[in-house]
Amino acid sequence: MRTRHLLARSALAVAIATGFASASFSGPQAFAAGPPAATAPLKLKSLVITGNKQVSTDDILAALPFHQGDTVTRNQIDAGAQDVMGVYQKKNVGLKFGQKLKFAGSAVYIEWAIEEQAPEVVQTALVVDKIVFEGNKKLSAADLTNATKLRTGSTIDQAAMAADQEAVQKAYQARGVSAAINVVPSQPAGDNHVVLTYKISEQ
Repeated sequence: MRTRHLLARSALAVAIATGFASASFSGPQAFAAGPPAATAPLKLKSLVITGNKQVSTDDILAALPFHQGDTVTRNQIDAGAQDVMGVYQKKNVGLKFGQKLKFAGSAVYIEWAIEEQAPEVVQTALVVDKIVFEGNKKLSAADLTNATKLRTGSTIDQAAMAADQEAVQKAYQARGVSAAINVVPSQPAGDNHVVLTYKISEQ
């Protein structure tokens, strides 16, 4: 009996000294020492997405070719991350994307941390939809149109509008007629189409 007791104590001492004492692990705390191969099949145990506010989690998950419980590879996970970035690009929302993968045997736990940025403001070019002359009696609309450069369908900015206003003024001066010219842009459709109205007061 004493011999068996001594042997048991000796075996326990060897186990502690060599690190062979057994322990059980469960969940994401038990991770492999290194990542598996890029094409190795892995069981997706969980996918956690944080930080998304402007884009819903449902929209993000709908863009992915895999979901919790599926078998995936590291390559497929990386491709899924690119799909998420594509969703944000379509919605015109910038983001910083962080990915953390945890491996436990043949299982993988994915954490995606998203830091959203303000939507980019895209400036749409203004386009001339119509040009109207009001108050012109001594010069015809055709005369004034010939003096200007902007036409229906032309893109317009402040400089182009000012240049045409000056051109109309010079057309009147060339005829020896005094006139006050005021250009009023409007967007009746509420979009990028502009109606230019020249309000002319001849003297």
